[in-house]
Amino acid sequence: MTLLLVILIPFLGALIPPLVIRSGRNTCAAATGAVTLLALALLLSHAPAVFSGAVPMAGVAWVPSRGLSLSVFADGLGFFFAAMILAIGLLVIVYARFYLSREDPMGRFFAYLLLFQGAMVGVVLSDNVIALLVFWELTSLTSFLLIGFWTKRAEARQGARMALVITGGGGLALIAGLLLVAQAAGSYQLTDILARGEMVRASPLYLPALALVLTGAFTKSAQFPFHFWLPHAMAAPTPVSAYLHSATMVKAGVFLLARLWPVLAGTDAWFLIVAPVGLATMLLGAAIALFRNDLKGLLAYSTVSHLGLMTMLLGLGTPMAAVAAVFHVINHATFKAALFMSAGIVDHEAGTRDIRRLGGLMALMPITGTLALIAAASMAGVPLFNGFLSKEMMLEEAAHTSYLGLDFLFPVLATVAAVFSVAYAARFAIGTFLGPARHVYPHHPHDPPLGVWLPVAVLVVPVIAIGLFPAPVAGPLVALTAGAVIGGPLSDYHLALWHGITPALLMSLLAFAGGAALVLAFRRADGVRAPAAPRRQDHVRAGHRRPGGGVPAQPRRPA
Repeated sequence: MTLLLVILIPFLGALIPPLVIRSGRNTCAAATGAVTLLALALLLSHAPAVFSGAVPMAGVAWVPSRGLSLSVFADGLGFFFAAMILAIGLLVIVYARFYLSREDPMGRFFAYLLLFQGAMVGVVLSDNVIALLVFWELTSLTSFLLIGFWTKRAEARQGARMALVITGGGGLALIAGLLLVAQAAGSYQLTDILARGEMVRASPLYLPALALVLTGAFTKSAQFPFHFWLPHAMAAPTPVSAYLHSATMVKAGVFLLARLWPVLAGTDAWFLIVAPVGLATMLLGAAIALFRNDLKGLLAYSTVSHLGLMTMLLGLGTPMAAVAAVFHVINHATFKAALFMSAGIVDHEAGTRDIRRLGGLMALMPITGTLALIAAASMAGVPLFNGFLSKEMMLEEAAHTSYLGLDFLFPVLATVAAVFSVAYAARFAIGTFLGPARHVYPHHPHDPPLGVWLPVAVLVVPVIAIGLFPAPVAGPLVALTAGAVIGGPLSDYHLALWHGITPALLMSLLAFAGGAALVLAFRRADGVRAPAAPRRQDHVRAGHRRPGGGVPAQPRRPA
């Protein structure tokens, strides 16, 4: 029954922060962290069984007359996602304790966060289709509360409504789609459905079910043409952005595609729809990201692009593409959460997120700058960091993909997307941290206290460790998770820094060359990069810093 407790603990724990906030902010954050830590510990107690090949299960009767139960299971895929949600959630709680100002109702914030956390864990561990749908809709409702946390801001209210309408509408389609899948499989239990993939694919209900399920997954993971809601969610506090866009909300759609891969993949319809949608999203998000001047806006569109990358890989329908998708989920969660947190630190310390008013922060914020540059290098796919490995695997799969008889389409467009990814990552790094120090920042920046940059440092550790030692560090987890996705044994493969002279390596070199040329052209077009006129979102209330040189109070400013 401990698996059920992993879901229930965050929901029950959401009652605690509003009650203990009167005892102080530290007590409130500690209590919230303890709730998440307890859920994570209970989940990890099943790790030996999961890694040995067992699938822990638990359940209680829900509607016995209809054969429904609140049942959960932890195969490799569910276990990995639940661990990622809880582990990064713990780091976000620590970060949020120091990020939020004294004016922000911290008890309410942490209550929303725990409710959202419980809903996400419920999605990834549910064995019953109806329960999964309930938790799925709860993620939309609780993310609405988190995105619109600063209720007095019009941008926050608009972003929250947009996210709710798009993901909620997709959720309605998903309800219909999963009910059709259950009807075709003859069961509401996912474990039964996963074992009856051939039956589902042979059913006349397959195509309408596929279209409806994909609508739900694409809206949740901001795939084209539903990508526009995600950047508007940047009106949320940075801890929310770091959490929703690295490990939780937007990864739910990717999780669903991976979960139902043994049931829905392997057909022409799956390949013809999912793969090009992912490719188009990857290219569009990367292209738009390059031209964003707001750091969080740039990272938001880069998230859209990386979600497209994962979707494209799952859409290719091959076991190795599924391995690459799983590997990139791991890598993206680490470097993207670190980058969002770094952007929040810059915003607090310098008083602006406008890249046109930044530059040279490495000399003033060496700790933050070092951590952010490592994460940005991983996002660009620089060797020796984890993003390089999964990007190479993506390019390798794209290089051998033919679409409607066009052998060049996927390799060329994937390389173009990689060019843009190098360029926007370089623009983030150079425009924010490199170059000479400037003297026009709204505030004089310096590194924040330990509690703010420590979560970033923890996230950067796997960025480096996986990049240098991929097989021992990430190999077992990737094999466990990918095996659960494809529903069978994996073919021989190995994670390594060097695979020889391959098409992927040549495509990667071309991406670096093209990205460098694009950045140079962009900087020339940008002229002398004169400071932009101060805008309302760049203004931070002067003089409001915590004792001991802490982070300034969080202003309510547009994204």
